Amino acid sequence: MSAHHQFLTQLKNFDNESRNAARYAYADFAIQHAASKSKRLLNRLNETPTFWLAASAAFQTAAYISLGRIFDNNSRYNIDQLLCSAESNMSLFQREALAERKREGRTSNPSWLLDYLNKAYFPKPSDFSRLRKKVNEYRALYEHSFKPARNKYIAHRERQKHEDVSALFGRGKIKDLWRLTTFLQQLHEALWQLYHNGQKPRFRRMRYSVAAMFKNPANGSSAHEDMVRETQKLMKLLEESAPNKALLPTSALARRRGRA
Repeated sequence: MSAHHQFLTQLKNFDNESRNAARYAYADFAIQHAASKSKRLLNRLNETPTFWLAASAAFQTAAYISLGRIFDNNSRYNIDQLLCSAESNMSLFQREALAERKREGRTSNPSWLLDYLNKAYFPKPSDFSRLRKKVNEYRALYEHSFKPARNKYIAHRERQKHEDVSALFGRGKIKDLWRLTTFLQQLHEALWQLYHNGQKPRFRRMRYSVAAMFKNPANGSSAHEDMVRETQKLMKLLEESAPNKALLPTSALARRRGRA
């Protein structure tokens, strides 16, 4: 596999895993947030509690598994392999390589290309050192807060007692999971823009608060904001739906008949 295809394969896999981790985590967060703000919705969800408990557990498990794939150095595709493929092939990001991509197979340069290249950014080793430093910071967060639950319960069931399992999952705070999943998307965006558009790698600002997203839904392309927006829409549909009489407790049905 050429250096070009190796990097793109790593970048695509990283994009898939980071988006999946964000979608799974934020779907669970969004459901819980919506239910906390509406007693009517909570009553609807409580008509089928086993399903929603299973869904919450599945979302959390899937998010932890995706994070494990990203940070597991033993896997073929992971965050370190992505950075290594970029650092060891820096020519992929230099002027001539970018020019070739922008020509898109044409034999002559488009009229705008020279000016574009003059304004483009071509990375130095220090740029990747800075990226690796950020990755190491978030790796430490993953290994302290999420890896123990992923390895000792989700993957291998080394813990069974309720208090032990609760302690494992209690290490991972909600805000930490927000920060981790948004950082991974920021890193992908920085590398994608560097490779395709010659932009200096920067971490563009991303919202991570579910409450803020509920209050002001965005139309961006971030995986977590897309998931919150769709989950909010689903919860609204459930909230406004008519209750299923067949699922209501007998006492509730009796009260409804008494008001008829």
